[in-house]
Amino acid sequence: MDRGLERIYKSWAKFMSTREIEPYVVRPVIANSWHRCFLMQVDPMKPLSDLQLLGDQQIRKRVERRQELIDAAVPFMKHLYNFVKGSDTFVCLADDQGVILEALKDQVVSHRTKHLCYEVGADWSEAIAGTNAIGTALFEGKPIQVTASEHYCQVLHSLTGSAAPIFYPNGGLAGILCIMGLHQHVYPHTLGMVVAAVKAIENELAYRKTSKDLLVAYDKTKTVIETMSEGLISIEQNQIITHLNSEAAKILGVKKDNCIGKHAAEIFGPNFPLLDVLKTGEEYTDREILFDSPTGPVRFTSTARLIRDSSGNVRGMIATMRKPNIVHQLVNRFGGAQATFTFDDIIGNEPCIVSLIQKAKRVARSGSTILLQGESGTGKEMFAQAIHNASGRRYGPFVVINCGAIPRELVESELFGYEDGAFTGAKKGGRPGKFELANGGTIFLDEIGDMPLEIQAALLRVLQEKQITRIGGQKPVKVNTRVIAATNKNLAEEVDKGNFRLDLYYRLNVITLHIPPLRERANDIPRLTRYFVEKISRRLGIKAPKIDPEVFTYLQNYDWPGNVRELENVIEQALHVLEGEVFHHENLPQRILSGSGRKAFLRKKGLSKIKEVEAKLVKDTLEAHKWNITKAAEALGIGRNTLYRKIKQYNLAGEK
Repeated sequence: MDRGLERIYKSWAKFMSTREIEPYVVRPVIANSWHRCFLMQVDPMKPLSDLQLLGDQQIRKRVERRQELIDAAVPFMKHLYNFVKGSDTFVCLADDQGVILEALKDQVVSHRTKHLCYEVGADWSEAIAGTNAIGTALFEGKPIQVTASEHYCQVLHSLTGSAAPIFYPNGGLAGILCIMGLHQHVYPHTLGMVVAAVKAIENELAYRKTSKDLLVAYDKTKTVIETMSEGLISIEQNQIITHLNSEAAKILGVKKDNCIGKHAAEIFGPNFPLLDVLKTGEEYTDREILFDSPTGPVRFTSTARLIRDSSGNVRGMIATMRKPNIVHQLVNRFGGAQATFTFDDIIGNEPCIVSLIQKAKRVARSGSTILLQGESGTGKEMFAQAIHNASGRRYGPFVVINCGAIPRELVESELFGYEDGAFTGAKKGGRPGKFELANGGTIFLDEIGDMPLEIQAALLRVLQEKQITRIGGQKPVKVNTRVIAATNKNLAEEVDKGNFRLDLYYRLNVITLHIPPLRERANDIPRLTRYFVEKISRRLGIKAPKIDPEVFTYLQNYDWPGNVRELENVIEQALHVLEGEVFHHENLPQRILSGSGRKAFLRKKGLSKIKEVEAKLVKDTLEAHKWNITKAAEALGIGRNTLYRKIKQYNLAGEK
């Protein structure tokens, strides 16, 4: 026996009899292990032929839980075993509790160590096998080599073990890699080989974790992309399509599986608009694109960004796309008109209004064009909103356009939109018109009687063909839009005057609803008054006052040329000057209290009764707003052009 090993053996024997350590012979790490084994009452003379071998089911579960470690370690164990094969040495892998998971050995080694249990499932922790490379490396958490009599159990004195702990990327202990053999065939550099193999295994575990994390991240990203309401396409610098989600495939009219890995020009043609960003290097946001897809022309809104590497070189591009109807729904939801009124919001018990509501409810369910006729302020838009909300289009957009308030030269572009470069000042990329924005919903054409004749012809084509052509465009765009038109004019008379097309009048006059003026439903005035008092008081943050019954008398005796809108304005004026908790007739504006004087003044001009009240309303409104045409027109609910005509009609300009 080697003299060094002989001295260690004598120190071991002395410790076994006296529990004394010879520190100049026994290393501290070994001495500490011997003390632990003594305290754990490990029998140094036990045979170790059956180290609490686990049952088959327990072994199977333990192996399954550590399969990732085994898969990562086995290739390196085999490589390591090739170095030590034939030298009475074997390689084994234990888990973080010291239980053998895998062992590589030949028949000779198996025969020479048959008195030991190195089978899968054997427990080589210090509490079971005493001081040994596996158990002690496990406890210390660092590489160690245990030789001959350094082992606590005598049966292991013929062996040398070299072991090192394996750690997961997160720092947790994964297991132990060990080379075990007859001590005369194991060298100091063996531990270095084990440490190097462990480092390789740890790198493999880190790589596998990174790959797994990347795969999980990719799957999550793929799921997110696939569930997006937007279409998404990714194209490399060489124009190879690397990703295309289902929505993009649907918009572009292709099958997703036929596109991935293919050249974009091969699938979509050399003039595919999305390739422009790769050709020019110019990114864009919310550009409207018209594309001849395999299934026909398609229009969508796209945003494209370049993909660059760390050096700033372009590596590809990614683009999103939305169908026009989705974009338009968002525009209308956040920036357009909202249909908030329903038939329940329309107040009235007079037979004329009750029967009108019943008729409107019936026609709301059809898709027919509706013409609302009534004086200014009678609530034509309120009826239009209620009809929309009672129809099958209630979840679609509700778009309003005041035909009398838009400058003549802009009406066509507002209604039908325009293409990029259609005229000087046109927005880059073009712009959809109100009919496109209302696709799937309702468009409310207020003051249709003021629409220019040349635009009436285009509107007629839309109503007949259900499609529009943008200004500067060549290809028609199909629209599924219900039209509700409104006017305070007698369109039949306008046709006779040559101001309105007869064919358009017939097209609009499919279903006509006449909204009665407020003077014809005087019994509804008290109820409307109470409603407006409550509504306006809440808005002003005051307690709603009690209403003196005499107020109703004055309100019912007034002609209301401005109808319900004027009544609401009168109530608001009164509440602003109200003192106390009772609404008295003295709080009403002077024109309500002295209606007879007003009529006499206007009769001097030779006007009819209806014209009298309208002229007075226009004059009073202009004076109230200091002849600010914009504000007065807004208060009256008419367009600026209409107001100018009424000023001229009633010869009011000279009274400014």
